[in-house]
Amino acid sequence: MAHPNVEVVRELYQRINGDDPESIYELLSEDFRAEVPPSLSAEPDVYEGHAGVRRYMDGFQGHLDDVRFEVLGIHLEGEEVIVDMLVKGRGASSGIPVEQPSAVVHWVAGGKVTRMDVHPDVEAAREALRRVG
Repeated sequence: MAHPNVEVVRELYQRINGDDPESIYELLSEDFRAEVPPSLSAEPDVYEGHAGVRRYMDGFQGHLDDVRFEVLGIHLEGEEVIVDMLVKGRGASSGIPVEQPSAVVHWVAGGKVTRMDVHPDVEAAREALRRVG
C-alpha cells in the first residue's frame, strides 16, 4: 500500500485532469499556499487559499487551452511528495502545443494538501527540501 500522502497527491492530479476539476478543493486545505517562481511562469506569484488556486487556474484562460497536468513520476521524500510533471496545453490563439516541465513539492496534513512549491526539476525540489529540513 502506498503512503497516505502519496495517495492524496495522486488523487489530486486525477481530479484536476478528470471530469470534475472542481472536486480538487476537497483535497486542498483552506490555508493552502503555492509559490510559482519567475523561472517557471510568465505570471510568478504566491497563491493562497482556494481563491488563490482559482486565480492560478483562471490565469490559463485566453492563453492556453486544454490544460493538463501530466504526472511523470511521484517521489516520497520523508513526509513530502514530489511530483515530476509536465503542464501541457495548446496555445489559445496559435493552437501550438506547449509543455512546461517542473517538479512540485507537496506538503500534506490531515489528508489535505497544505502547500505546493514549484521547482525546475526533481533534483532542485529535493535540494529545496534539504534546505527546509
